[in-house]
Amino acid sequence: MDNDSFGYYIAILRKHFVSYCTEKLSDLGVTYRQLFVLIYISKKKMCSSKEIVEYLKIDAGQLNRFLSKLLEKELIFQKKNDTDKRFNILTLSDKGKKIVEESHMLFYSWDTQVLSDIDDDSRVELMNLMKTLIEKLTEKNGGKNNEQIE
Repeated sequence: MDNDSFGYYIAILRKHFVSYCTEKLSDLGVTYRQLFVLIYISKKKMCSSKEIVEYLKIDAGQLNRFLSKLLEKELIFQKKNDTDKRFNILTLSDKGKKIVEESHMLFYSWDTQVLSDIDDDSRVELMNLMKTLIEKLTEKNGGKNNEQIE
């Protein structure tokens, strides 16, 4: 019996991707996990830490440490929410936006290397299949339709 598992292959790909990113991100002064916080803030334009915790499935204490580092590096701004003073609103600084832009080039570079031997039609099909799988994720079948950065 064949013991192939989709989850296994995803885990192996992820390990290689994280390793690749970790090496390249050191030049940008952020960690892999911090990058995904920046990407989320970039997608939302402005958000709360609660939104990030829920979407990226990270511990609030861990996120606070990430945010402290990102504030210290001047990659994000934090201000009180005008409508609810209990919460802060997070936005990217120009430096943070630049890192997100550079991460897109980093991801593209990795994609190009990994998919170099796959023809264009197969690449499109693979990406469409991946998008379909992500859209189908729910709590019942293995996810919450969002990203995990552990």
